[in-house]
Amino acid sequence: MILANRHILYLCPLGKQQRAWRLEAMPDNCSITMLRTSEVTRSELLSYIAVADALITERVGVVDRELIQAGKNLKIIQRIGSLSYDIDLDAARELGVPVCLQPMVGVLAVAEQMMMQILVLLRAAMPLQNILQQLPDTFGKVAQRTTEDIFSFNWSQTRRVRLLTGKTVGILGFGEIATELVKLLQPWGCHVLYSKRQQYPADLEQQLKISYRSPDAVLAESDIVVSLLPYATEMDLWLNGERIATMKKGALLCHAGSGSVIDEYAVADAIRSGHLAGGSFDTYEWEPITPDNPLLSLAKAMPEANIFLTPHIGSCNDARHSGQSVYYANVLRAFAGEPLQGTL
Repeated sequence: MILANRHILYLCPLGKQQRAWRLEAMPDNCSITMLRTSEVTRSELLSYIAVADALITERVGVVDRELIQAGKNLKIIQRIGSLSYDIDLDAARELGVPVCLQPMVGVLAVAEQMMMQILVLLRAAMPLQNILQQLPDTFGKVAQRTTEDIFSFNWSQTRRVRLLTGKTVGILGFGEIATELVKLLQPWGCHVLYSKRQQYPADLEQQLKISYRSPDAVLAESDIVVSLLPYATEMDLWLNGERIATMKKGALLCHAGSGSVIDEYAVADAIRSGHLAGGSFDTYEWEPITPDNPLLSLAKAMPEANIFLTPHIGSCNDARHSGQSVYYANVLRAFAGEPLQGTL
């Protein structure tokens, strides 16, 4: 039986709206303290965990021996995400506190969205679809019913499409989404560069097969730049015309981070001029997208341009249990003495 008045400490880097969604799903008979990790001091954190029965830590955040020892009532440490490098697993085992991982279904969905955006650009899917809208006689060939020996390979005489195999993929803003994206990229033998505020430990880099670079180096060295950058005041329109000019000629830009970190006018200009070979976006500076969005306008004016736009649907998925309550499921199991899932 779950005892009443169990207290959960929830640490996360989330903004107000996402924190509100998490709080709305809080289980009955429990109280919760939700803290944004960047807004709490170490001493405050130690005092909060001293009265917690469970610790939920979302995405990242150091959980060291001192913190675990301070949580004398802890029944579980639940990491929401797939990374555990910043949790002292040895200390947790010694102190008898189970540590569990809960991959985020929405994160998995965005990673798959990014794979789609990358492949659509490499295969020039949108321009090629536009070619098929043209009348058959514009191709200068007579249509014949296909058989084993009758077919018309590349009847539009389009340029060769590009392969993902062996490409250098640079990821700006490397967190949970990028972690899942890297797993999807591995079979293609890509060289993955990444940039984030703090470099990951060497053993994690080796495990994920990624190489750290500065943001400028990621832009300069990558065949495909994936932007997963979060919004912050200092990041407003960070990827501007000046930085885009440092990218490889013919590079591709795929974006699903915060809409307002990229100058969409600069991206449109770079595609129009041929400096960038294409762009795919799922997030925008103004949402819902406005009719005068420069990328949307360019895609309409130049159907041959390699532009792929989706209406911020990356985290949509068909999983039955992808709501906010899933983040508390293991905690409730711990309180009830039931078997846990995702234990490390």
